[in-house]
Order: sequence, then C-alpha cells, then structure tokens
Amino acid sequence: MGKGRRRNRSTAKQRRSLPAVPATVDDLPDELLDRLLLYLGSPLDLIRAAATCKRWRRTIADKGFLGRSYAIHGAPRVAGHYYVTDTQPPDVTGVLRWPPQKPAAFVPTSPAVVDGSLFSLDFLYVPPEEADRPRRRYYYNYPRRVRHNRCREIVDSRGSLLLLTNGPRRESIHPRRWSPDFIVCESVSRRYQGIARPADLSHLPLLGAFLLDGGGGGDTMSNFRVLSVLYEPDRWRYQFGTPRACVFAPGSDGGWHLCWHTMDDGNVDVPLVETIHLAGRAAGRVYWGIEDGTVLVLDESTLKFSLLTFPSQMRGPYRRTSFRVIGSGVDGEDKAARVVRVDGEELEVFGQLPDFGEWVMEKSIRLRDATAGLPGGRDYRFFRLPARIVTAGNTFVVLTPAEKTWLFSVELETMEVEREHVRNRHIGPSYPCALPWPPVLQACVHRGDDVVGKRRRQRRKGW
Repeated sequence: MGKGRRRNRSTAKQRRSLPAVPATVDDLPDELLDRLLLYLGSPLDLIRAAATCKRWRRTIADKGFLGRSYAIHGAPRVAGHYYVTDTQPPDVTGVLRWPPQKPAAFVPTSPAVVDGSLFSLDFLYVPPEEADRPRRRYYYNYPRRVRHNRCREIVDSRGSLLLLTNGPRRESIHPRRWSPDFIVCESVSRRYQGIARPADLSHLPLLGAFLLDGGGGGDTMSNFRVLSVLYEPDRWRYQFGTPRACVFAPGSDGGWHLCWHTMDDGNVDVPLVETIHLAGRAAGRVYWGIEDGTVLVLDESTLKFSLLTFPSQMRGPYRRTSFRVIGSGVDGEDKAARVVRVDGEELEVFGQLPDFGEWVMEKSIRLRDATAGLPGGRDYRFFRLPARIVTAGNTFVVLTPAEKTWLFSVELETMEVEREHVRNRHIGPSYPCALPWPPVLQACVHRGDDVVGKRRRQRRKGW
C-alpha cells in the first residue's frame, strides 16, 4: 500500500510541473464566438471568416446569425459599378448607338478589398468559332450559356442582381422597336435565369425594364420581380399610344402578369414612342420625359400611370440629353425626386418644398465658366451649343459638349466640376452592384458534413 501511495504522489507532482497551455480561439464558447463574428459587417469578411474552419462556417451559415447580422449592419454596401461602354454619346434626338458586344465593365469601389474578377460576366458568353454563323433562333437551356450573337445590355441592377436585355442583333431595326427577352444574373455566384418575353406582346416597343424586390426572403435568385413597360400604339391614330406594365415573378406559381392600368384620365394620350425617353427613377416612381413638355410617371407600388406637368420655369422639350430625374438620397434611400436639366449654358437642379410641394431651383452652374480651368483638351469653342447629359446619379451628373466628346462630371452637393473620376471614362450609364446576401456557403455548413465527405471519398476509392 505504501508503494502505491508514493506512486500516486509522483504522478500528481508531474502533473503540477506541466506548463500551462495557452487558450486559443477554439476555446471560446459558441455565444462569445457569435458576438465576435457579428462585428464583421461585410459579406466578403464573412466569407473569409467562414473559410477559417468548419466551426466558424457552421456558425456563419446559421439563419439566425445571418438575420442578426443583417439587422445590425443592414444591406451590403456597394462593391462596385458596372459602366456601360457605349462608343458614342447620345445625339440631339437622344438615341443611343448600338450596345457593344460586352455589356459593361466592372470597376470595384475599393480594388484593394474587392476582387473585380468575381464580377465578370464571361459565364454568359460563348466565344464565336470560325465557321459559326449567326443564329436567328434561340433555345433556352440548350445550350446552357447564351450564344455570342445575342444583343445584350444591362438595363438595371438591384443588390447583387443584374437585369440584361437578351435579343437577336438586328442591324436594320432600332433597339426600342421590339420587346426583348431578359436575363437576371448574379455575377459572384455565376447563376442566371433566362426570361422569355410575353408571346402576345413581343411586337410592342420597350419603354424600360426594371428590377423590383420580390417581397420575400431567402435566395436572391428567387426573390425578385421584373417590371417591363411597353408601348401599345393606337390602332386608329398612329401618332398616339398607351403605356402598359407587365410584371414577371419567378417560381412555379410565377410568370408574367399583365397590369392593364391606363391613365387616371382616360382622355389623355401619349405621343409617339420616338418622343419618349427614360428620364430616371426615384422615390418609388419611374419617370419618362416627353418632348411635348409633359412627364409620364409610373408608381411602382400600384403600377398606375399618370402625367405630370412642371411649372413654366422648368418646362421645355424633355429630351434625353437635357432632362433627368434623380433621387435625393446618397445610398439609394430616395425620399423625394429632383430634376436636373440643361438650359443653354446653365445646369440647373430643381427640388420640391417638403410642406407645400412647390418646385424651386436649388442650385445652378454656368458650364462654360466652370470648365474653363479643367485640363485635358478644353476648347474655347465648346458650349456654343447646349451641353448633353450622358448619365446622372443622385449625387452627380456626367456631361459632354455637343461639339466634341469631352466628358466631365458635376458633383451636385458642391457643384464642383472634375474629370478624374472613373465615371468620366465611359460613355454610358452606371449600375451599382453589391455582394450577395446571404453569403453563398456550400460546403461543411452542417454538423457531420466532414464525416459524410469522408465516406464518399472512401466509396470512390473502393474502401
């Protein structure tokens, strides 16, 4: 018995002499790890953290954690913009040239943080072969990728989703004289869905197409709606027509829903489609400028059209090159609409008084004087003709002189003019894009996934 006691004392002494093992992050309880990961507000940071280990990935992939993270940080911030690479600016009539083969170039907001290659749209294209002839017919899901002879152009974006038109390249027909098919895609996850236009309305011209919120949660590729606005000519009076709204929803119970809401005043007619152009989208409404001095408005919630007439100091031929409607928010939180227009050499910004609804001029700038000190080919003969608006956002307007393509932008908050921004390098609109939410995590997100994967590998090897 004595020897046994001495042996136990020796073992206890050895245990006391062992060095203390430092605590690691694996020793954190689940509640504390959950709180630490909630500080990661960017989806890109969450994806990087999920790649650390299987425990972190299971925690981040949990629906409860993703819901708490969204409640704290809100929607993901804009990761970059797709800039449409048109070769020519809009002419005096506001008609754009044919869209290029590649629809846009992605420029990340922070190149050091966001990898621009993740937002490539190459998965939508098949490069043409030497003996490949243009195909006039197109079959969905076969081949699985879009053929190269399609005419594609980005027309809207929402969150991480893009909306593209997809139609045959018809060199002899203007793009607005036919209703195209659509593609909704998510570039980061490389997923897309082709949407065929309504067969009965394929002959109608397209006034605009937009992405709307689907109203539900879950996967982003199933939580969207497509709003297509068409122009139906009058059968008896060719110089007039009626706008029509169609909404597409994905899923087994989805499809196109035709909303035959006309004007509030049935006696009001819309002129020829050539005189109508998309002016902007703000505060839940879509605006089209008409050269006769009126504005066509569509309410996104009710899908009803109306006509708006501005005061006399704002009235004029609302062309694409001289009239735009923008929002008042910086990050898409539009509470009211503002009007930007070019009147001679003046760039004017109008807004509404919150209590009375009266339109007043907020700011103005004389373009000839403001651009006098800018470097890069400034010519004294510029601005003999009114400048042309290339694109506009909530905080900026990109313009060019009518005499020559010389892009510059005006910051609407400070009314300062500059040419160094990346948006001054592309003749076309820009569309913001964010990282997907929730983050796409496909491996080892449930307990036991590592065991299942091990068993699958053993079966393949014949163990």
